[in-house]
Amino acid sequence: MSYKIYFNLVLLLLIGVGMTNAQSKFTTDIASNQYKPEGWVKEFLNRQVAGLGSHPEESGFPFNTGMWTENMDYRDREYAGGSDWWPYEQTGYYLDGILRCGTMTGTSALVQKANENLSYILANADDEGILHAGKIGLDKEGWPMVVIMRMLVEKYEVTQDAELLEAIDKHYKAVFGKQDIFDAVDKGGFEIRPVLHVELLAHLYVITGDTWYVETAEKLYGVFQEKVLEKAGKNKTSYGTSAKGMQEGVVPAGHAVTYHEFLKLPAVLYQITGKELYKKALYKAYQLLEDTHELADGGYSNHEGLSGKGSNESTEACSLIDFGWTTGWSLLATEDPYFADKMEKVLYNASFSLISKDFKAYQYYQMPNLLISTNASSFYNDDVGWGSVAKGRLCYRPGHDTECCAGNIHRMLPTFINRSCMVKDNVVKLALYMPGTITIPLKKGDFSFTQETNYPFDHQVKIKIDKAPSSKVSLGLRIPKWADAYIIHLNGKTSLEGTDHTFFKTISRRFKTGDVIEVAFKTAPKIDDRGNGVAVNYGPLVFSYPIESIVRKSTYDSGDKSSPEFPAYEYFPKEIMNSGWAVALDKAISADDIEVIQTHVTGYPWDYGNSPIKLRVKAKKVLNWKLKNWVEPTAYPDKVETGEALEVELVPEATSILRITEFPKARF
Repeated sequence: MSYKIYFNLVLLLLIGVGMTNAQSKFTTDIASNQYKPEGWVKEFLNRQVAGLGSHPEESGFPFNTGMWTENMDYRDREYAGGSDWWPYEQTGYYLDGILRCGTMTGTSALVQKANENLSYILANADDEGILHAGKIGLDKEGWPMVVIMRMLVEKYEVTQDAELLEAIDKHYKAVFGKQDIFDAVDKGGFEIRPVLHVELLAHLYVITGDTWYVETAEKLYGVFQEKVLEKAGKNKTSYGTSAKGMQEGVVPAGHAVTYHEFLKLPAVLYQITGKELYKKALYKAYQLLEDTHELADGGYSNHEGLSGKGSNESTEACSLIDFGWTTGWSLLATEDPYFADKMEKVLYNASFSLISKDFKAYQYYQMPNLLISTNASSFYNDDVGWGSVAKGRLCYRPGHDTECCAGNIHRMLPTFINRSCMVKDNVVKLALYMPGTITIPLKKGDFSFTQETNYPFDHQVKIKIDKAPSSKVSLGLRIPKWADAYIIHLNGKTSLEGTDHTFFKTISRRFKTGDVIEVAFKTAPKIDDRGNGVAVNYGPLVFSYPIESIVRKSTYDSGDKSSPEFPAYEYFPKEIMNSGWAVALDKAISADDIEVIQTHVTGYPWDYGNSPIKLRVKAKKVLNWKLKNWVEPTAYPDKVETGEALEVELVPEATSILRITEFPKARF
């Protein structure tokens, strides 16, 4: 037997021991090969594959390169300054997304593209085993390595490849055996993001059980908190991204994506240490975000920087996706369904609304109240110094002036699916309902079940047990916050029912192949009173008044990011001149004033105009709400002047383009 084979056998045994210990101690999610999509999820992922997933070059640089297989420091892009670390960050998002999407859909071409980049990275490790992002300097490459390491670790979760885990382990022990990465914490801006390796260090501890990862994660985070505390007087924003700042109630501020990324660190540290201070910081930070920045569709307002709860605010695509990723970590660490509720609201409303239905275009900025979407309507950019180059960020385009979101959109649904089920020993908690089959290897055999549902449009889920181990399994079923009541049938007989919510209801038994569990939630429309405005929710969906629009296609732009096959779009309200789109709801509106309409349409439920559910409600025209210069969306007026009464139909936000989601209030 060769030394290499012997070493790998020993490593496999050690890893096996580590994983056994880790699984008995920690809750884990599911790997991409443990889920087989069906229903609307399958259609969404197939559209992602057929669209920008298989045609990343349509998003322009750096997605038209060999990505991590080549040097991406180009100086001939559409604006001056060249490139440095950021092409590795942006293509890292893309590669992580297509690995997961390709694995779930069985699309070998996407998996191969991810594998080619992974193989190149591994083959070009330096003499110490350190993996690099184009050799651009440790302080700058620390953040791109966080992004790409998510792909490498997910690849290990899928394959259980001992050599891959060995390479990851060797990299981290070499990098954190030096002082450089700890010194980088003293820098500002993106160069402080190497701290985010805490996420990977924690994940690797869960996988291996090696306490070195815990010690290193706490050391790195400790240095970070020490440095931001020193600078707290000068930079309260940075201090607010630390657990200490969160626990002390520092209001979230600054770059939203950065805040969302740092928000997960107390969660992952709580998971691996159990220290209550991290848990307290986590819940305090979420409450502060809700109080200061949450929009009607669950996103947190920002145009680069966090920007308050105004009716005219937007959310960056990356911010939405990173928030979902972070909240998934919070769900795993706490097992609290509160976080699953948040993940659903953001994904099914804000996130899904920013993607074109063919997955060939996306918005950089997404708005609950999207009144117009043109090359001149992104008025936020003067606030952050981006200038006129970013004026089209409200448009649906294959690529935008800043390229992070073009990569990150590919992680949107796959990473959500990864967090749909939580596993610890023989306890399985179904946190996120969606059609498809999940297969989980337990100690005494696979536990496999199929969900038949059109959730979130339908509030019933049928779960068929396809395969069960010989041992007892505790299956937890999430009862969401929006549910007024629930009922659970097991093999046709009522098993559990109640009116509680935001918890897991558990069935413990020796399941058999053919067992059927049916879960049904009862609910009514919920009114979200937002002060001057109001929004309407039904189940996990937020509903909007769709504004009839005129569309103009563009097949050329200076950055070569649109084409006849992948055009960009501008949308204008059809009644742009007289504000015929502007409506208000009754300030005293209640669930009794809303009629729920089952449309009985078939086909893909997220397509425009194809929702299985609509809401009918009385409204009034608003006479004094107009677009600025006919091109910029505006906040609704503080004092609303109303005209004729009318009846309108609301649709799920993500099945609309131009829309009102947060309505001004009027007296009826």
